[in-house]
Amino acid sequence: MNTENTMAGKANMRTKIIKRYQNRKLYDTQQSCYVTLDDIAKMIRASEDVMVIDNKSKNDITAATLTQIIFESEKKVAQFAPLFTLREIIQYGNGSISNYLAKLGAFPADYAEKQAAQAHAAAVEASLKSSKPSYDDLKQTLDERVVSAAAASKVASTATQTGNNNVEVTPDLPNSNRSLNN
Repeated sequence: MNTENTMAGKANMRTKIIKRYQNRKLYDTQQSCYVTLDDIAKMIRASEDVMVIDNKSKNDITAATLTQIIFESEKKVAQFAPLFTLREIIQYGNGSISNYLAKLGAFPADYAEKQAAQAHAAAVEASLKSSKPSYDDLKQTLDERVVSAAAASKVASTATQTGNNNVEVTPDLPNSNRSLNN
């Protein structure tokens, strides 16, 4: 089962899936068209359930996208939040609105536990992905094994002698300039 199907499985059948590509373009998979942040904001205002997925990593980036929409719309309004509120967010929420709202009790009681569980699951998945050796690691391991096998072969060939003083030669790795019968 691929990750995209799993993500779509988490969303209900009416959830609109938006893919975000590396070039930052947003693609509505149901309408088969590109959309903007303003379009997503309109969908949210129309009470549509929207999920934004990073196309490359298949991660759910809905929260980050909605936060971006909030900040973009905040730039457009004539009156910003009061300075004392902005200072409190930085001071007591370490600059994070989510931390600040959590300290105010604006989230459900089990929200922090669910977030911690999701963060743990994401960390486990990331560690599993990073534990796979890269092509370069595999090539280097193979090169090291070939070199050690060749060195062992040379040691064995110089140390092993038969009863008639003939040296038993174990062939080295093939070389295009040399035959195996040397």
